[in-house]
Amino acid sequence: MAVPVVAQEGSVDCQAVLNEVLADRPTDFQSCVVEIEPVDLRQCDAPETATGRPSSHILLAIDASGSMAGRVGGETKMAAAKREALGFLRDMPEEMSVGLVVYGHKGNNEESGKAESCAASELVHGFDAPRSALQASIGALEPVGWTPLGGVLAYSGEVVAGLEPLKEGDLAPVVYLISDGEETCDGDPAAQAAALYEAGVRTTVNTIGFDVDAETAAQLEAIAEAAGGTYYPADDVAALRRQLDAIKAAEASLARYQNCVNANLGRIGVPYQNARVALAGCYARNDPMKAKAALINRARKAERDTTPEAACAEMLTAHALAMESDDGFLNRQFKAWSAEADATMEAYREEMRLDAE
Repeated sequence: MAVPVVAQEGSVDCQAVLNEVLADRPTDFQSCVVEIEPVDLRQCDAPETATGRPSSHILLAIDASGSMAGRVGGETKMAAAKREALGFLRDMPEEMSVGLVVYGHKGNNEESGKAESCAASELVHGFDAPRSALQASIGALEPVGWTPLGGVLAYSGEVVAGLEPLKEGDLAPVVYLISDGEETCDGDPAAQAAALYEAGVRTTVNTIGFDVDAETAAQLEAIAEAAGGTYYPADDVAALRRQLDAIKAAEASLARYQNCVNANLGRIGVPYQNARVALAGCYARNDPMKAKAALINRARKAERDTTPEAACAEMLTAHALAMESDDGFLNRQFKAWSAEADATMEAYREEMRLDAE
């Protein structure tokens, strides 16, 4: 930095005045930049059962068609499904939103009630409802109607579409559909499942065949395949419980994994945030604009008050004007760190990403 020649003006030592003004106003802001220290990340073991990304919302769809009044293991299929569904949803990790859809629960299973039954799909327990209300939501369900598999998948698509729009990389909803029979409402459930899966957020549909025949199993398997999901056969109540317990454990494992990854992403960002705070504080103490303003104010005050230091006013002002600007140093460094942090976190996300397809 080019500095004007400093001389002693009369009885006032202008160099001493300059030194006094600058003594408490350092300008070495370049030294404020600190090195970002690497952080220790937790080990996040990918779940062995992972078939895709963790779920943001679990939507369980229960068949309430007339065939669910059939008995298996000494109780109706409906009673078993309600009990196991209650345990399944109630025990999901709290960070997951759970919802319950019932279908085929209106009209009757005669031709006279087909139209009403086939149009019946209802969210009886919303994602925002407390889990303590699950018992009441499930308890009143009775098996009465037909089996609108295509209809309930179309309805599930409407429910998913009503969620807050997801951004790329967000967790996605997943549907678990329990049925004991094939489509009886002239729908095309595989096509509806594919449409749901392709509707922007990759909503996976998994199906559970509860005491089904080979033809129904094939249709449920086709639905799951069309929507990137898995078909789970359950020949009896014990098998239904095992399948739901396995799904619950897999979802919980996926949630733990995602929580671990998210926590590590936060850890990656901490040293950058700490560095920004430290830099801001250090820069405030070394801001050249403060030193420049102090010199100009001292010169103007001396001239205004006609003190002996007025003889140094021109020299103090010239020194201030000759001081180098920081040229946006603080913003440049903040942007550089932000870009580095974003790149580091994105690389970690990519490294830890589960196969979502």
